Amino acid sequence: MNILDDTPRLELFRLGSVSVKIDVTFILVPLFLIGILQQAPLAIAGPAFAAIVAGVFFSVLFHELGHTALARIFGVPVGEILVGGFYGYARMLEAPRSTAANIIILFAGPLANALLFLGLWHLLGSPEVTYSGHFNFTERPYWLADKPWLLYATMTLARINLAMAIFNLLPAFPLDGGRIYRDIAGTVVPRVTAAKIVAALGVAVGLWAAVTGLRIDLVLMLIGAQIAIVNWAILKRPADAEQL
Repeated sequence: MNILDDTPRLELFRLGSVSVKIDVTFILVPLFLIGILQQAPLAIAGPAFAAIVAGVFFSVLFHELGHTALARIFGVPVGEILVGGFYGYARMLEAPRSTAANIIILFAGPLANALLFLGLWHLLGSPEVTYSGHFNFTERPYWLADKPWLLYATMTLARINLAMAIFNLLPAFPLDGGRIYRDIAGTVVPRVTAAKIVAALGVAVGLWAAVTGLRIDLVLMLIGAQIAIVNWAILKRPADAEQL
């Protein structure tokens, strides 16, 4: 998704014809993850923090590469990938030729995070995952036994990717899920009506995330508030959903 078109950004590298950029909002990532330094033991906090910040960047990039790969399969050129503060987007230069193709391209992003979670979960020895997203180990993976900072970073990034996969499929704009459900509903009712339905759900999703974040996580609170505001605006002007 892209909600900030005018933020300063820097090209990091190119993947073929696709420019990969980072924008200034990425500074929010280390700022909002600074709590990791307080939660982790002092001896591992520094390297774990650095690994997690880098891992967030590559997790967002991997999400957008999922969109990009499927877009290319469907013949849709992608001009650039932007990684920002807890968001990213792949700029498609043409619209997909069908609604089905668009839905598949949108779904590829959360799927990429789900696959990344499964890979990290496997590296952790496939521990039991609780409803809160934490891991119950029967035995710690041997290759991480003498690297507690790496174990901590791997667990944190696994949880982040699981959250990204689930959260991005919620029915709210500008999340992938909002556009997926808008496209599905748009095959039954007019697209304007579909956008209104998703936007109404998105306001509820945003308020839920904001209230939940008040108790457990500042990042979730801010993202939830932003989602509620965006969806309230689309509820009043549903045609704006076509620009997302």
